[in-house]
Parts: sequence; C-alpha cells; structure tokens
Amino acid sequence: MQSIPVFIPKWALWRDHAARPTLMTQQSGGTATGIDHKDLARFIAPAWRRRLDLFGRASAEVLGRILADLSQEQIRQTRVIFASRHGNIERTLKLLGQIAREEIPSPADFSMSVHNALVGVASINWAITQSHSAISAGNDSFVAALTEALSQLADDPQSPVALVYIDLALPGVYAQNDPAGMTGTAFAMLIQSPGAPPNGIDSPGNTTRFSFEPLAVSPAEAASRPETFALTHAWMMAEFLKGSAPKNMPPSCLLAGRSFAWHVVRNE
Repeated sequence: MQSIPVFIPKWALWRDHAARPTLMTQQSGGTATGIDHKDLARFIAPAWRRRLDLFGRASAEVLGRILADLSQEQIRQTRVIFASRHGNIERTLKLLGQIAREEIPSPADFSMSVHNALVGVASINWAITQSHSAISAGNDSFVAALTEALSQLADDPQSPVALVYIDLALPGVYAQNDPAGMTGTAFAMLIQSPGAPPNGIDSPGNTTRFSFEPLAVSPAEAASRPETFALTHAWMMAEFLKGSAPKNMPPSCLLAGRSFAWHVVRNE
C-alpha cells in the first residue's frame, strides 16, 4: 500500500451544538471552547463579513484559524480546497422560495449561494493568489476533498494546501436525509509536504501519513451508517489529530466513503 507522508501544522473544528457552539483548535491543544455565532469570522474584513451568513462565517472562522500567524507570503502561496455536501442550503431554499412566489431573487443571496463563493471571498480577503477548488460529492465530500488535497500536494509539494469542509444541519424539509445527531460542522486543516520550504511552515519532525485503501461500500449500506457521512469524517479527523485515541488503540483512523477510504496513520 502506497502511503503519502504529510505534515499538518494546524487544524480547527467548529460545531454548532444546540446549547453552545464550540471551537476546537490545534493551538488550544484540542480543547473545545464556546464561541457565539456573532463572534465568528473576525479574520474577515467587515465589508465582506456583513455579506456572510452562518455558513460563510463558520467556514471563514476555521480557515482563519489555520492561516493565523502565517506570513503574507505563506498565505499567498497556499492553495485552498473547499468542500461541502450541500453548500449553502439555507440561501438556496430562500432563492427557491422567491422563485416559487414569482419574486425577483436576491442578487446578494444568489452570488453567495454559488458553491465556490466562500473560497472566492477568502482569496480576496487574504490575498491568496494560488488556485482554489470547490467540491461537492455527497457523503463522500470530505474524502473527495482529501483526495484532491493530497493530489495537489503530490503535484506541487512546495506550496501548502488548506482544506476547508462545512455542512450545516439540513433544514426541516430535508432533515430526514440526515441521521440523528448531525450538527453543523466546519473543519479546516493545513497540509504540506514534510520539510517543504521555503513557503511552507517549519515542521517539528512528526508527520501524519495518509494511505489510500480501497473499500467497497454499497450505497444502501452507506446511507444507514453515520460513520460514512462527511460530517462524521470531519469529527473523526479532528479527534485523530487531537490525539485522543485510547492508549490501547493503534494511532490510526479510517475515513470510509461509499467506494473508497483514506487510512490515516500517525508516525510516532
């Protein structure tokens, strides 16, 4: 099995719990702290921040966390991969309602409902000049984004890749398509090749290896297994990077999609 060694210097996870949304980051040592919706996306310029709803602000918050403390040159050289299963579903439903009522759709809502809208705002806000991609692959959205990130890193190891994934809980009309317990989630991590200079971040030596492992999963089975959902993949990845696995468990994590998986192994 071929493995791809990478270094993950920063990551962040936001979850929209009913009682209190939380934010967990590498810098906090994996400790979740409360954060109000109004405090999200402070890294975004006010003119752009006013155009973002919860979907955009949560995405910008986790991206801003992994870009914080980087030099402008490091940020400029960072490629961004954005992934979401449904995109900004609330704005989409609002637009559909306006069309159904024969109203003129809101231009602002339309522009911000496009799947790559957030990553476009991010590239302007942080002056990122590298490429960006937007991915939607159903329940495989997280593993598809990870595949794209590792492919881009293999193609150009000199420039880091920022992976951003978000999905909010589906609104009532579609809620039956999510298993119980799904909460709004935004996750981001910075990925680079070990020792990749000069635009990368200095590695402390430890790397996380990603190994590609084919896994056959039927669509019918995947639909009934929460661990195959993109939201669950984001939670699993954050917990793995946090290093909270029991001591008697191997330092690895399996992110299984519908037809394939990424096996993540930590090198001690």
